[in-house]
Amino acid sequence: MNLFDFYKRESTTSGGNILVMASISGISNGALLAIITLAAKTASQAGAGIQIRYFILFVISLLLFISGKRYALKQAIVVSETLIKKVRVRISNKIRQSELIFFENLDKSYVYTRITQDTNFISQSALIIINACQSAIILVFCLIYIGWLSKLALVITIGAVAAATLIYFLYRREVIKLLEVTTEKETELFESLSHVINGFKELKVNWKKSNDTFFHFREISDTTEEIKVKTGFSFVTDFVFSQTFFYVLIATLVFLLPSLTSVYSEVVVKLVMAVLFIVAPLEMVIGAIPSFAKASVAVDNLYKLEEKIDAFGGVIPETEHTQPTPIVSFQEIRLDKATFSYMGKEDRVLFYLGPIDLSIKRGEIVFLVGGNGCGKSTLLKLLTGLYYPLSGVLRLDGEVLSKPTYISYRELFSIIFTDFHLFDKLYGLGEVDSKKVNDLIKLMRLDDKTQYLDGKFTNTNLSTGQRKRLALITAFLDDKPIYVFDEVAADQDPQFRAYFYNELLMDLKKQGKTVIAATHDDKYFHVADRVLKMEYGQIQNA
Repeated sequence: MNLFDFYKRESTTSGGNILVMASISGISNGALLAIITLAAKTASQAGAGIQIRYFILFVISLLLFISGKRYALKQAIVVSETLIKKVRVRISNKIRQSELIFFENLDKSYVYTRITQDTNFISQSALIIINACQSAIILVFCLIYIGWLSKLALVITIGAVAAATLIYFLYRREVIKLLEVTTEKETELFESLSHVINGFKELKVNWKKSNDTFFHFREISDTTEEIKVKTGFSFVTDFVFSQTFFYVLIATLVFLLPSLTSVYSEVVVKLVMAVLFIVAPLEMVIGAIPSFAKASVAVDNLYKLEEKIDAFGGVIPETEHTQPTPIVSFQEIRLDKATFSYMGKEDRVLFYLGPIDLSIKRGEIVFLVGGNGCGKSTLLKLLTGLYYPLSGVLRLDGEVLSKPTYISYRELFSIIFTDFHLFDKLYGLGEVDSKKVNDLIKLMRLDDKTQYLDGKFTNTNLSTGQRKRLALITAFLDDKPIYVFDEVAADQDPQFRAYFYNELLMDLKKQGKTVIAATHDDKYFHVADRVLKMEYGQIQNA
């Protein structure tokens, strides 16, 4: 997949206007060469009137060149950025609609690199490619001019250009491979850097771990540098080759052409001038090839990511653009002989949950207890529809849920898992009464830390416990029938922990809400209607 394939696949317009204006610009540039040559040839013999005509033609050609090039470049920017936005939005949309198990196994660094760095390569290449197209048109006119001066010179020039192009394309395969390896290494570099940044506290208290992590980062940096230098050397070789090619071509026209055919010295001078004139356009064309190669690799990377999401993301086509039908209320959620497993390499089972038989009634408070790794969070993900049962079924009011109906079922829940994300705005709630939000902030004893102003929280850089309290505010404002809390009270002080269990949960129960919470706080087990203990992926008492 290359850049042209990307344009043909994504664009809804032909781009003919850009090509026309680039062609006009190129033709005008070629006309400037002809006008300057003719004006210089007749400068000593022609009268003032003829020179004025040449000057007027020069000005017209120059204006056409400027306006054509400006239009083509501006439209190229618009088209390229429109297509990049289209692909970014489409891939991001597919990611958000993919299944959780796929997303959890997706390399986040890989995604960030594809959607940011690779799209930037495509964006940067747009102007270079348009300039190259215009230069190619100038090149054609220069070749026509050379052919008009000498057919043999034209054959030699075309032969030299063809030979140079063939050599480059034979060499290009290695360059493409180096570019692909470079993007892979830069993804690894990004991931390694994320360990340095996200694991700052852990590294700060462990000198050996810090050194080992940094050594790994430096090792990847060294490898990336080595590959990028090698790639850069390949481009330098291309550049030096193109420079040498021009000098060899000029030497051929000066030294070899007169011995092959009878040409006047003034024709040789004009041929040399024409070859020198095509130096810049040909360098522009050759210089665009690395950018085109990088952009093509970037395009290929983007489509590979999209293909991976399409193949393994689990996006259900019939629900892709469907707004979920709201489920107003329910009486019972039930898992019947439900199982689930995490798979490792070579389909090795890493953890197995089930079989689970569990019923959750409307208005209940149910606590899940058990040691770390017993399967509490996995069970919560099954109950919320974030995971599909490997076997068995999930029922809502007796009806077995099919995959397309999960999108509506999930709307029953407001969730706070241990790895929750705190949003800076109350997305999905429309217009929200700021006073109501700030009252909740005060209730959660966060009013000295943050406020809700201009549609967003003024500060989310809080401690883990404070962030969970802010997440609780968002959950309460969502006002869903079922609340799922995964160790929400674990990072709270004793006073707030007591307030959470004795008042907040009981208030939710009074409202008729259902609460399912994973917890270790045995001091507050009396708050729950039922306490379910889990061990080794199974419920011991249901």
